[in-house]
Amino acid sequence: MGMQVKISFVEETVSCVADFWPEKAPKTCQMLWDALGKGYFEGMCIHAMFTGRELSFPVEHTRLDSDVSLNLPPENQIVFPIPGDLVWNAYHPYQWQGVPNPVYDFGIFYGRDSRLLLPVGWRPSTLFGHIEENLEEFAEVAARCQGEGRKRLKVEQLL
Repeated sequence: MGMQVKISFVEETVSCVADFWPEKAPKTCQMLWDALGKGYFEGMCIHAMFTGRELSFPVEHTRLDSDVSLNLPPENQIVFPIPGDLVWNAYHPYQWQGVPNPVYDFGIFYGRDSRLLLPVGWRPSTLFGHIEENLEEFAEVAARCQGEGRKRLKVEQLL
């Protein structure tokens, strides 16, 4: 089975299954897998403003070891994600809009015509996995985030 996660909209009871790609992004996958092994990620996701059909799911900075998570090498870098792609970005303290803590973004792309173009320019990002089951139903709820606002999301390991 490999490294698989379940990504769920908590209130909507809609979920999908995604595979991590350790052969393409080994250090990123291992860092996230280790963190998820200590407990699932849960919080509010928001619809991205600049990148297209993406949910931005911030991972609480206290959940990750900043010595590791802020020093990952570029792995499997992309700028044009496709539906189902999982993308990782990390920002040092004060690098993202003056936030004094690290900012970690677990990006979930659900539709076409997306790009990793932010207000500060192009942001090549690590493609570390892909949604393999139930993308269509998941994408319907994700698209509603644009008009309805933030939704509670949960990411957990499947063993």
